[in-house]
Amino acid sequence: MTSQRDRRKLEYSVGPLLYMPALRTDIAKKLSAGLPGLRSAAICLEDTIRDDMVGAAEENLLAQLHILADIRPEKLPMIFIRVRSGEQLQRLSNMPESSFDMITGFILPKIDDEIFMGYIPYLNKAFERKSSLYIMPIIENPSFMRLSTRYAKLERLFDELTEMRDRVLNVRIGGNDFCRALDLRADIHSTVYDILPVGRLISDIAAVFAGEFTVSAPVWNYFEGGDPDWEKGMLREMDIDRSIGLVGKTIIHPSQIAVVNKAMAVPRNDYEDARIILDNSGAVQVVKSSDGGRMYENKVHSGWAEKILALAEVYGTQEG
Repeated sequence: MTSQRDRRKLEYSVGPLLYMPALRTDIAKKLSAGLPGLRSAAICLEDTIRDDMVGAAEENLLAQLHILADIRPEKLPMIFIRVRSGEQLQRLSNMPESSFDMITGFILPKIDDEIFMGYIPYLNKAFERKSSLYIMPIIENPSFMRLSTRYAKLERLFDELTEMRDRVLNVRIGGNDFCRALDLRADIHSTVYDILPVGRLISDIAAVFAGEFTVSAPVWNYFEGGDPDWEKGMLREMDIDRSIGLVGKTIIHPSQIAVVNKAMAVPRNDYEDARIILDNSGAVQVVKSSDGGRMYENKVHSGWAEKILALAEVYGTQEG
């Protein structure tokens, strides 16, 4: 049985999730060769695939998984399949066992409280095939933009996902779909949080889900080959991601892998403080920080400390 600590490490280990269209014929080659620091990959059958090419994309996906199953590389990132519908998930769940064994789970796009319920019968059948199969629902449906229904819909979805908590590895947020609903996008010198209606929605999602689930941040749309400030912009956005409790980030290019891993590393003083908090078993449940400049209360800060140590196990610490 997986301990709570090991489960948290697994959830945090999704880290930078690299999207790859399912029509790419080099998926098995890329994943088996290894991309330094890559922890997970999403093979996408949804927005990256033209509607009339879905059949070809499914065939190629199965072929790539078959190649991986044959060579069984020693080190593979976690592999997730982003599906279009419950019916497609059902078709893919009938793939040969050797290929099915190569995947960690399914990504469910554009989920809201109503759409998720439609997936449940298909998910239950898939779970029967593999005890360690997970899902990562993406909250990106524009239905959440409406203030009059937002909070009720988020709470209903929270309750639905809680019923399946053991299977939910991450709750993901898709910022681009929210921006598209407003015909807006963040430029390289701003962040998605600067688009205030979108930033506030992301904050609302974090407020509802981040206390119970690991919630991952939206994609940053700029990467190597464009404006040289792309990395600074990505780190700036990730500062805000972390400040509202998000862990990890969807990525679209290998150059973003190292940026996410760097940003997720724990400041050394936070690591030392977390150890002090969790090591304190004295009658007085108040401690000073490692540099003597901050105060911590065990009852208040123990959850933060456990999160910090789990992140440090996955991403290491920043020195200095």
